Amino acid sequence: MKKVKRFRPLFFILSAFFLALLYVMPFGSDKKDHSLEILNPNSTPFSLPDLDGKVRSIREWDGQYIILNFWATWCPPCREEIPEFISLQTKHAQSGLQFIGVAIDDPIPTKAFSQQLNINYPILIGGMEGITLARQYGNLSNTLPFSVIINPAGNIIARKNGVMSAAYILEKTHLSTN
Repeated sequence: MKKVKRFRPLFFILSAFFLALLYVMPFGSDKKDHSLEILNPNSTPFSLPDLDGKVRSIREWDGQYIILNFWATWCPPCREEIPEFISLQTKHAQSGLQFIGVAIDDPIPTKAFSQQLNINYPILIGGMEGITLARQYGNLSNTLPFSVIINPAGNIIARKNGVMSAAYILEKTHLSTN
């Protein structure tokens, strides 16, 4: 009985080490290290369908400031920031500012919500693929909303979990507040 008590701390430490090792080991057939993609300062090219089912590529908006916003209709903070995005898109489109929404949602509620708010920028349907894409852009916590600001050269200049304000966007893009 004394031998068993003596080995309990060692057993506990080894068990904790093994569980920690399991947590950090990649599983499945995809052994690719995504950490390099997450830290990548360049935008990741992708194509997704828009609300009409037409496949759109992020490259369509090369040479502009892109606000890439990952959101969902069921996410209250996401819904909160969209009216400011609509306003900024209207005011700064001629200055090279382009919002692109990636909905982590189904097409039907996304289209209805977009029409209800008169969203004036492209909404792409990401679904589950959108979650993977958001991680590639740096969303390590898998939270929504998550936004990325990409400069005209294609470099990511800001990443933000949570609501992104107009003031923050204007500061990062150096666009006028007028």
